[in-house]
Amino acid sequence: MIQLRAVTKKYKNNYALKNVNLDIMSGEFVFVTGASGAGKSTLMKLLYKEEVPTSGTVLIGGINIANLPSDKVPNLRRCMGIVFQDYKLLSDISVYDNIAYVIRTLGMSTKEISTRVIGALRIVGLLDKMNSRPSELSGGEQQRVSIARAIVNGPPLLIADEPTGNLDPKNSLEIMQILDQINQRGITIIVSTHDKSMVNYFRKRVLTLDGGEIIRDVQAGTYE
Repeated sequence: MIQLRAVTKKYKNNYALKNVNLDIMSGEFVFVTGASGAGKSTLMKLLYKEEVPTSGTVLIGGINIANLPSDKVPNLRRCMGIVFQDYKLLSDISVYDNIAYVIRTLGMSTKEISTRVIGALRIVGLLDKMNSRPSELSGGEQQRVSIARAIVNGPPLLIADEPTGNLDPKNSLEIMQILDQINQRGITIIVSTHDKSMVNYFRKRVLTLDGGEIIRDVQAGTYE
């Protein structure tokens, strides 16, 4: 599904990534780990074309997204779900509308939208909160809403950049369990994280970045 070939990303005189080669197969669950500044966020941003590589190719489904015209980027992002550390919810509308927002532009009927939103809310366990505003929810609940929003269109790929960074251990575990359940439905999951306990608990594939290079790639691995 995902192939990076000789990918380098340079900001002025600093290398965020150096000659990275990587293959992620469809249906995998991958943790991306490393210290702050190791290149984790840059790698994630390359996957949804928030950044473009200085050199090399980023292939998703055989398409080199590094060369994708800007007017095609929305189509790319419709094929993936993206979850951020800070949730990025719209504060002035309900949970239901936050999730429905991303598929209302796709020409679906009201009934189809409702079916998808309710289905996504069931997966994250928040059906009873669909009429609430984000401000009425806890941080863990807000992150669940952002996951529901990410999966409502049924994407084959979900990218989560530090999804538990603002959460306590209990909520972190619940979020990771939800991502694991989503992965079991066949969706590829890529999670960047500093959370050693979660990586050690779930024992998925672990990539470790240091100085912009992949220094470790293990199956059923731990943080260190």
